[in-house]
Amino acid sequence: MLIDHFIERRLFTHNFQPIYHLNSHQCLGFEALMRPFDFPNPELAFEAAKRAGRLYDLDTASIELVMRSFRDSRLCDGDAVLFINVLPSTLINPNFSTFIYHTLHTNQLRADQIVLEISESEQMDQLLDSFHLIHDLVDYGFQFALDDVGKGYSNFDVIIEFPFKYIKLDRLFSTQLHLSSKKKALVQLFGDYCRDQQIQLVLEGLETRQEYLFAMQLGVEVAQGYFLGRPKAIEEVRAFL
Repeated sequence: MLIDHFIERRLFTHNFQPIYHLNSHQCLGFEALMRPFDFPNPELAFEAAKRAGRLYDLDTASIELVMRSFRDSRLCDGDAVLFINVLPSTLINPNFSTFIYHTLHTNQLRADQIVLEISESEQMDQLLDSFHLIHDLVDYGFQFALDDVGKGYSNFDVIIEFPFKYIKLDRLFSTQLHLSSKKKALVQLFGDYCRDQQIQLVLEGLETRQEYLFAMQLGVEVAQGYFLGRPKAIEEVRAFL
């Protein structure tokens, strides 16, 4: 099968998009984004893996390759953190903890350098029943981010109960932010909540100078998007630092 070959031969790579502190323009870290060779986009690759019962295999193969690339680039020698997308079903797999600890140690990385960014391509209710697994990872030093808030399957139960260090607002909120009073109000609402709960809000999808300046006016501290930096191959990433 195509997907078996795709997974076993690791027929994908990753681009890395910078995430910036807006006030200081210092780079907080990078989000790793899969770029498959044999599929038009990563969503189709994961759909094929799901149909073949190999979703966990693809997700963990991607995570392993990302961490190895991060190590080989020597970006791990600095302060940058690595945001890695992970599916809820992967997180609660009983084999995941052993896998992630082993991969971390093999690549000589620290847990606090890794942000596990929960992808919303699946329902997330199952996370609420597996908190003991999640808290073990948090206790070990891993951080968690909730991705694409406002777009996917996230619900307030997960936002309230899960120990997120980062909440990432979908690009829906940043697109023409300066022209929408409703978007402005919602970004401020999430900003107030995150500041009160000591969570770092990240605004995704900043693409214009107007959106960037208005986000700063609203007190957004951290963001990513094409205006700040496009996803690039790991060999080009050092130019961001």
